[in-house]
Amino acid sequence: MKMAVQKLPKTRLDEFVPGRTRRFRVKTRSRVIGGTFSLINALTRYDIEGRENLIDAVSRARASGRGLITVSNHLSLFDDPIVQSAILGLRNITVETKCWWSTACASNFDPHQPGLRSKVVRMFSEAANMVFFARAYKGCKASDAPRPLADLVRPRLGWKRFEALERRAAELGTDVEGMLRGWKTAREGEEPTSLDQLGIIESCARLAVGDWLQFFPEGGRSRSLSLRPARPGVGKVIYHSPGVEVVPICFYGTQDVLPIGAIVPRPFKRVVVRVGRPIGAAVLDQFRAEPPTPRTFLRVAEFVMAGVGALRPEVLARYMGAEAAAKLIEEEQAEIALAAAEGAKVPSDRPTAPPPPLPADALWACTSVGHRTIGHRT
Repeated sequence: MKMAVQKLPKTRLDEFVPGRTRRFRVKTRSRVIGGTFSLINALTRYDIEGRENLIDAVSRARASGRGLITVSNHLSLFDDPIVQSAILGLRNITVETKCWWSTACASNFDPHQPGLRSKVVRMFSEAANMVFFARAYKGCKASDAPRPLADLVRPRLGWKRFEALERRAAELGTDVEGMLRGWKTAREGEEPTSLDQLGIIESCARLAVGDWLQFFPEGGRSRSLSLRPARPGVGKVIYHSPGVEVVPICFYGTQDVLPIGAIVPRPFKRVVVRVGRPIGAAVLDQFRAEPPTPRTFLRVAEFVMAGVGALRPEVLARYMGAEAAAKLIEEEQAEIALAAAEGAKVPSDRPTAPPPPLPADALWACTSVGHRTIGHRT
């Protein structure tokens, strides 16, 4: 495990947190917050398969300077960071060792609202490397940015990443503002959409300068063991990030550690995780030949979510037993078929249609794993 940790990039706080006093405050807070997650993982039993697929992808992204995306199902409020830190073998989670950025729901973690809760959230988010997304189906309105986008993104990225973004824009023959505006879905004169919100633009910028971002394509936690339909936000980010690998992850058991509505985590639970091989950029390039529309973005999101779905049967079998898993999947398929035949609305925790087929090489990439690690305790 020491070799794995040595491969992980470390973040210097002075790259994006100005001021020595503030850096001390952020670092101290992150140790307190991260210690809580480390304790949760120490009291949780992990059954992890394919760990090396993520560690190798992180190493490749770091060596090439390209970004990295991980996508997974979503069951509990803190699936991220406890699952990623368990996969990587992190024993101390801090703002410096947490080498990925979490895409968090703004309605749950928005630090800009008034009141005590927002102050607590602000302390947490400042020390947790987070990018905020407002979910369109929860009232996110069409958004526009009358101010220069560069002025909005600069304080979020920090000086070092913004300089890297300037160099990247120059390589493409434009400036940062032109690069950021080029990622907007609404063209000149069109009504802006929720896909133009700052969190999505920031995500594209982070990937352009080599950051790693974790996404939940379902856009929310599943209330059952089923996968929810993918939403187009992550598809847009992938579309505008050529050269970036996408690593699918599937897990079950985190809903037992922190069920929806619970405040105190439950110790001594078992979490089963499987990490697939990356869906390479070359496989995803097929979508970039299509116009950058919400429909295209949704197809990309459904495609990568199918990679998570390809891992799901074995993870379910390890989590609940082969017979119970087969029965669950059979019931889901029967329910979808019945709803389609009757023209009824499919429940929110069921896909509205079967996931799009993956090419043979992409399916192999998602499901092929190496050494299996059983009963790992972080």
